[in-house]
Formats: sequence, structure tokens, C-alpha cells
Amino acid sequence: MVRRRVLILVLTALVVMALTAQCSATKSISVEKTVQQTGIEVGDDVTIMIKFTNPFGEEIPVRIVDKNIFGNNGIDIQCLERTLPSQKEITLAYDPIKPYAPGTYKLEAASVTYTNPETGKEETARSNELDIVVNGTAAQGQGQAQGITTIYECGGQSMRSTSYTSSGGSMNIQMGGSTGSSMGSSTGTGNQQEGNPGDRVRNNQLNQNTGALKEEMQQEMQKQEQIKKEFQKQLSENPEFREKHQELMDKGYNLTNASVNPASNNTGGFELGYQKPDGGTARLTGRMQNGSMKEIMSHTSEDEGAMLQRLEQNHEFQRLDEKLSDGGFERGSAAFDQLSQNHTKITVPYEDEDGEKREIHADYINGTIRDVGVVGERERGGHPWWILLSILILIVVGWFVYGRYSNRGGAVDVSPLQNPAKVDSAAISRAMIGDARNLFERGEEKEAYKKVSQAVRSYLSYKIGDNIEITAVEAVQLLKRKGQDFQMVKECLDRCGSVEFAKLQPDRADFERVVEIADGVVS
Repeated sequence: MVRRRVLILVLTALVVMALTAQCSATKSISVEKTVQQTGIEVGDDVTIMIKFTNPFGEEIPVRIVDKNIFGNNGIDIQCLERTLPSQKEITLAYDPIKPYAPGTYKLEAASVTYTNPETGKEETARSNELDIVVNGTAAQGQGQAQGITTIYECGGQSMRSTSYTSSGGSMNIQMGGSTGSSMGSSTGTGNQQEGNPGDRVRNNQLNQNTGALKEEMQQEMQKQEQIKKEFQKQLSENPEFREKHQELMDKGYNLTNASVNPASNNTGGFELGYQKPDGGTARLTGRMQNGSMKEIMSHTSEDEGAMLQRLEQNHEFQRLDEKLSDGGFERGSAAFDQLSQNHTKITVPYEDEDGEKREIHADYINGTIRDVGVVGERERGGHPWWILLSILILIVVGWFVYGRYSNRGGAVDVSPLQNPAKVDSAAISRAMIGDARNLFERGEEKEAYKKVSQAVRSYLSYKIGDNIEITAVEAVQLLKRKGQDFQMVKECLDRCGSVEFAKLQPDRADFERVVEIADGVVS
């Protein structure tokens, strides 16, 4: 009897270990950011490239968020939808960027979101950061405005705008826009030439195919242009903004780029970038409502250095760092996510020679380090609940088998299992909306909007679809096919998507609106 019990427990443990090993071996897309040129000089055409490794052997739709700004010029990709081919490696080359000022620049990591075809779950892969060194002297006419191009090509929308800034710090920021995109999408090095005949023919054809849409978008952008100008004027006259801006200027920072996302002429969000001649960077972000500053945050490279120094002095961090180092993990550059003026989340990445990744997370709150912990690559995407469920089922089965064969009276009659109750999709979606409210109150606004969108899409897929993961566009199309009203759902999902991909700034009134719509959908 004892041997039988031991055998059952051993078999159960082996199955659990097999499931865990299978999970850890799940494939994922990897992303690497590279630069084509070496020995970069002021005025050179610099091509930034993203190399994808696709291990699935099939086409994978992806959403790219990336920012490549250096030398007072660059591209800010808020959302770019592309489809990776089935081949293992593919390289996307952006349009060339011409730097106008020398210096050392650090380009942020690109993030690529996709649905894993093996697990059906949405995952996000991040590239490496990239250091760019520009040699030479500042280009003539440096006092003139330089352009930062912002691109949004997601959900059937295709918009491009250019914000012009002055290296001298002038607040007369002129905004412009156009539709369409000339983003490179070919494999290899992608030696594009600006303004060549092939580009002009392609753009003319694009304009012909999207003439009606372009005209409508241009009219809307003209309206938005006027709102942006009025918002910029109100912002530059706000005393709190002027004080923060002047503090950075007094520390030797010069304004290098700026972007605004106004909801009206005196309400909206903003983000300004600054840089010192020695390469130090700073950022000023915030939100204005009805002419009053609701939130304003400054963040400098000196702040990051002080935070990192505090973290390295923390005993728990020292213990975890030593443990990872002893395990063969190499430490990477820390990332800083500012949630408020007094709260910043710090992430320190680690990777071993086999590509396995870990991260140490910590919170920097009011000058102190808190909540230091380490997570693996999978934990960043959420808890693998299906593994826990499988383990629970195995435990129940093991207990049943144990009870059956350990009964001294012989075999036990077992009643047939009853049909399981149907999944209460409404209750699950309402719980997700409740989680979204909690996320918003904790300051994780983007995650809150994302959770609301997930709740609505999951509910619709279960109630009127095939109970599979669907995108916002697919959810609206599903309602149209079923002959149901889709306008409210489209408004909710569009707002969530705009915040998730940084097209709009989070706003409490706006969030309450999308929650109200979501509650109505799942009720």
C-alpha cells in the first residue's frame, strides 16, 4: 500500500515537471536594434534597423513602438503594424535620419507586441538600447527648427506629423502633419534614397488609392493643428510649467524635442525632451486641464544616477544581484519608469549566455528604495494560470486515485461527472473591469485602459464569436456581421487603443467614460 501511494505521488510529480518544462520551452520572438553606419558625422544619413527572429515558421502580425531621436532629428513611432513573414530572420530598415548636432545619444529599446501562436497569449518583446555617437560640429543654421516625425499606423489609421523644435529652447513649437508613410519595410540593409523617382511614384499611387480618406484626415488634422497651437500658447504661459522649464535650462539643458496631445485648447498632455552638451538628458511631462496644471514631472539623467546608486546600496538588491551573477547572468542597463514626481519604477535586466532572462524590479518612492524583487521572463507577461489549473487538476485526480485504491473495502463506485457549468463570461469581464479600476487608482493608467479593452473583447468573443482572442478591429467587425450596434464599442476600444499606444494621454473623465461603456456591454 505504501509503495502504491509513493508511485502515485511520483507519477504526479513527473507530469507536473513535464508541464513546467514544456512551458519554459515556449518559443518567443526576439528583437535586436542595430545601426547600419559606423563613424557617424553631422549631416550623414543614418539608417536604424530592427532585426526580428521569428521561430514559429509562420506569418506573425506585430505592433511596433519605437523612438529614435538623436542630433535634434528623428522618428517617434507611436504604433506601427507590420506582418513578419514565415522566414526565421527579417530586418526592417527605417527611413534615414540626418543628425544636426554632435554628441553621444542613447536610443530607447523598441517594443514589439504580438500574439504567440502556440499559447494564444499576447506577448511583448523588447530590443536592446542602442548608443549612437555623432562626430563633427553643429550644422549651420542650428538656430533654425529641426523636425521630429511622429508616426501612427495602427487599427486602420495612418497618420504622420512633424513637430518642429529649436535647440535654443524657444517655445514657439510649430506642428504639422500628413497622411501615409514611407517607412521602409524591406529585408536587408535597406539603402533607401530620399525623394527618388520610385518613392514619388509609390506615394502618388498611395494618394490615389486613399484619396477620400486622405482628404477627410487632412481636414481633421487642420482642426487639430489650430487646437495644438492654442494649447502650446497656454502651456508656455503656465507659471508652473515655466518654472520647471527654467530649472532645467538653468542646469545646462537645452530643449531638443516636444510633443503635445491636446483634448482642447487648454486641456491635454505634453512631453518635452532636453539634452546637455555632454550628453545628459532630461524629460518634462505632465497634464493640463482647463488651463490648470494637474500633473507635471521632471526627470533627468542625474536623477537616474542617484536612484541607481541608492538601489545598489540596498541589501536585498545586493543579495539578488550576487545570486544572479553567480548563476551566470550578466547585468544590463537599468530602465526607469516615472509614475509620479516622487515615484519611479526601476527595472534592471539580466541575461545568461543561453538567452534566459531575469529582471530585478524596485520602487523608488520619496527617496527610498522599496519592494525589491526578481522575476523571470515569463512572469512579466502575467501569471501562467493555465499551468496552475493543470497542477490543481492533477492533484484532484491523484487524490481520487489514491482514495480509490487505498480503500480497504475494495473498489469504490464513483458517480459519473456532471456536465461542468458554463463559463460566466460576464462575471469574468466584470472582474477584469474591476481590476482596471484598481490599476487606474494605483497610477497604472495605460494598463487600466488595456484591461478594459481586454474585458470587452473577451466578452464579445465568447458571447457572439468563436471564443478566441480577437483584436479591437475584429471585435467591431464581429458586431457588424451580427447586425448589432457597434458605435459605442468602437468608441470604447478606440479610446483604449489610443491611450495604450500613446496617441492620447490618460484622463480620469475619459477613463470613466470607457468603463461606463464596458459595463453596459457586459451587463
